[in-house]
Amino acid sequence: MDDKKIKIFALGIVIALPFFFFFMFKPLSKIKRPKTPQRLYATDTLQVLDDKGNLKIDSVYHRIPNYKLQTLNGDSLELDSLAGNIYVLDFFFASCGGICPTLSSSLERVQQAFVKDHNFKIVSITVDPKHDSLPELRAYADRFNAVPGKWYFLRTSKEDVYELAKDGFYVTAKDNDGTGNEAFIHSEKLVLVDWNGNIRGYYSGVDSVRVNKLMGDIVLLLRETEKGFKFKNGKKLL
Repeated sequence: MDDKKIKIFALGIVIALPFFFFFMFKPLSKIKRPKTPQRLYATDTLQVLDDKGNLKIDSVYHRIPNYKLQTLNGDSLELDSLAGNIYVLDFFFASCGGICPTLSSSLERVQQAFVKDHNFKIVSITVDPKHDSLPELRAYADRFNAVPGKWYFLRTSKEDVYELAKDGFYVTAKDNDGTGNEAFIHSEKLVLVDWNGNIRGYYSGVDSVRVNKLMGDIVLLLRETEKGFKFKNGKKLL
């Protein structure tokens, strides 16, 4: 093949390549992006006007009620202060020898995956405030390498804890007839909450596959926050 034919052949390849990649990868553009988990527990509806002035029906969803809890440092944290953050919550107690270590190990893995995402938090609330003193909570947090400001360990009165679990997060937390490892019954679920305080999902913290699903859903929620939205007082501002 002479030089002229080589040049023509090379020119043909250069011209053809963009069309090749266009037709090869065009189907990928048609693949729908995964949707974030739906908000759970619609409690009411209301009528609102859209941007064009058209009347539409919108759902009102259950939002996590505000509670003030004590941190392992002795200061307080209100759940409303987490507005604008995505967080995962669980209930535990430090002396638990059953599912709690597994739950906390799963959360340690989640923390490691999102340690650089400043608008993602983890919240663990003890169901045994009588025995889970601040030193006990600090020791437990150290055991699972909790990062200050990323993973919160909280306590409040037992009555408030049980009420918050039942009416706020719709999970189980109550006394048991047993003692020690069986003194309390609490859910093994990890609860995913969005920036508006809406529950987006429940995931078994003792099932690695479900924990992987949780982390995937966290990524999807984080992507939504990266669209230039800003949040204030639980409301989305464009």
